[in-house]
Amino acid sequence: MPLLLVLVGVELVREFDSSRVLRAEVNKSYETRLQIQKVFSSLQDAETGVRGFVLTRDDQYLEPYANAVASLGDQESRLADLVTSQKEQADDLIRLQALADRKLQILSRAIEARRAGIPYETLVVSSGNEGKIVMDNVRIVVARMIDREAAALNERSTAADDRSIRTEWLVAGLFLLLLAVISATAYLTWRYMRARRIILADLQATTARQKVIFDSAIDTIITLNPSGSIETVNAAGERMFGYSAAELARRDVSLLIDIAPDGEGEFLKRLGASQGALTRGLIRQMEGLRRSGETFPVDVALGAMQLPTGTHVVAVVRDISERRRIEQLKDEFVSTVSHELRTPLTSIAGSLGLLSGGAAGPLPEKAARLIQIAQSNSQRLVRLINDILDIEKIESGKLRLDLAPLDLREIAERSIEGVQGYARELGVVVALGEAEDAPVRGDADRLIQVVTNLLSNASKFSPAGGVVTVTVDRETRLARLSVVDQGPGIPESFRSRIFSKFAQADGSDTRAKGGTGLGLAIAREIAERHGGRLWFESAEGEGATFHLDLPLADAPVASAEDDGPRLLIVEDDPDAADILREMLERDGFAAHIAGSTRDALVAIRSAHYDACLVDLQLPDADGISLIREIRATPGAHDMPVVVVSGDAAHGKARGRSLEVLDWLEKPVDQSRLRAAVTAINRRKGDVRPVVLHVDDDRDILEVTAAALSDAAEILAAESLAAARAVLAKRKPDLVVLDLGLPDGSGLELLNELGDGAGHMIPVIVYSAQEMDAALADRVEAVLTKSRTSLAGLARTVRRLTDARKTLETSGAE
Repeated sequence: MPLLLVLVGVELVREFDSSRVLRAEVNKSYETRLQIQKVFSSLQDAETGVRGFVLTRDDQYLEPYANAVASLGDQESRLADLVTSQKEQADDLIRLQALADRKLQILSRAIEARRAGIPYETLVVSSGNEGKIVMDNVRIVVARMIDREAAALNERSTAADDRSIRTEWLVAGLFLLLLAVISATAYLTWRYMRARRIILADLQATTARQKVIFDSAIDTIITLNPSGSIETVNAAGERMFGYSAAELARRDVSLLIDIAPDGEGEFLKRLGASQGALTRGLIRQMEGLRRSGETFPVDVALGAMQLPTGTHVVAVVRDISERRRIEQLKDEFVSTVSHELRTPLTSIAGSLGLLSGGAAGPLPEKAARLIQIAQSNSQRLVRLINDILDIEKIESGKLRLDLAPLDLREIAERSIEGVQGYARELGVVVALGEAEDAPVRGDADRLIQVVTNLLSNASKFSPAGGVVTVTVDRETRLARLSVVDQGPGIPESFRSRIFSKFAQADGSDTRAKGGTGLGLAIAREIAERHGGRLWFESAEGEGATFHLDLPLADAPVASAEDDGPRLLIVEDDPDAADILREMLERDGFAAHIAGSTRDALVAIRSAHYDACLVDLQLPDADGISLIREIRATPGAHDMPVVVVSGDAAHGKARGRSLEVLDWLEKPVDQSRLRAAVTAINRRKGDVRPVVLHVDDDRDILEVTAAALSDAAEILAAESLAAARAVLAKRKPDLVVLDLGLPDGSGLELLNELGDGAGHMIPVIVYSAQEMDAALADRVEAVLTKSRTSLAGLARTVRRLTDARKTLETSGAE
């Protein structure tokens, strides 16, 4: 609309200018014609005056002539100024001036002759028609100039009229367009207002729904500003804490939750959380404070809420008093089951055994059969109760081991003896095959439980007349007990979950055979708590072999040098601490044990440790408090910490900001512990492996560096010359090599990749070209671009750098 108004204004201004120009042209044209007429009139007046003088010889008649002579020059000059820009008019003006001069000369001679006494008649005869001819020519020139000026004016008027018509049409069109724009604007404004009303209605409906949801939620929902002041609270919060929403507005959240009060920094700092914690969600267990002064346990889930005024906080508070009560009831139930069920079941099973053995004298055949059924099912019930209790102990971290030196062969013999009766009932023979002395350190009862479970499963799934064979072998640094059956084997679809709780390969078959699906899960946990491993080999239709691997008690323990990694194990359970120490010492670490927070702090302040493994349940304080003390201890504030606890998930929620390297649940997964220890070893001195990537494609260098940035320090080279320049300055731990380089083949570098200590630097060939098979033994891995993802390359790099790190550590030892 402003543009259209400007266009209309410009066109009107142009039209007004055109009108002013036309008026000026009309005035000039009229003035020009008037001036032409004045020249012509002056000549006529002069001619008339001279004619009167010639007739009368009266000088009064010469006055017009004298006036014409006096003014004709000025008149011609003014006319010249008016027609100077018009060539034709200027040319005619010259002719007119010549004719006027000639006419004045004729008149001047007539005056002189008459004054000389020449009679009138004689003058008329002598002058002939010369004067008349000149005046006729003057009339012709004057008429032509006047006609030309009139024609020019008419032409200008016509052009001006045409321009005026065009301007009228243009202005009319612009006004019509302006009217259309105004109409469209009005329509769009109407649509906008209608859409705005609809959006506002939807927004109000959404707000109403959210308010209902907000107020109907069972949990308390609080919104906070970044400093921790309460902005809103729902109805559940009013009921939970006993305050009204109006009373809580702008009050600090410490009024409701046991947190550092206002004035000690922003909300996140008061929680001890990092700035990015809220983006991932933050869960804490804390203490709630009711208006009455009562405290109660709560779960607090915190999240970020992005508003135009900045990042605010949403806190969802759940009262977990009932959950705590239920957990207490569960503990009491387990205790009751452990005592009140096991005790009578033991009595029942023992009594039935005595009756079956003839303690009350010979039994009739039918009674003996009934006694045998009752005894079998009581033993089955005992196993079920034991399995459930064991699973609960494992999950709660309360399973204790009584470790002592023992012989794994003896464990096998005792286990076979315990299942012989069950196997005979199934028509299966259990035999001890090759069995060497295999000293281990463990809990005899728990290991017998593991082996008995393996033998029971093998007997259960073996055909009648089948043989279950047990072997015990000593291998490098470990003892292996193997149970081999002749059953149907383990289905491929079941192998990935065979060690899961309540896992059953075939529900109908399992029900027919009996069992809960807990035995193997318990057996694996017990094996791993001994620092061992339970695994299997099987082919469908060809039976299965289960292997129990345990560390040999007399295996040489790698001793760490004084400058090797030193670990502190903070664990109040001596058995668990000994197992962790044995695991770690076998991986080349010097491990020391502290049984309490106080002992741990004394050890940390008196000696240097490269890392610390912390249990969360300690006799004199909780592990989270210990970690905070470590972070505040000079010289130990950046020491890597691994949490090993039966309730690591709860501790992780409370200690997200403590920079814990890993959170491991009891019983410890040995592979995860080994991975965490490897990470500790890698962090020692904050040294990361150095990888040289040689590739002429700059994009490949950049994306590979991004994929490996968290695993290693990347040095990039785009040619052989650049790679040699890097190698001259620094020796990497690994080389990722492209074959096709601008100045030669990447294989030319292989002979130059010594680390100065007699070892070759590992090489991964990562190229689009195929590599000669004869050269494959000179590199650690060959990966083909477009067939290998960056994730696959990253995994290979991590594997090789970890292996090289382990080799260097063992070499140092």
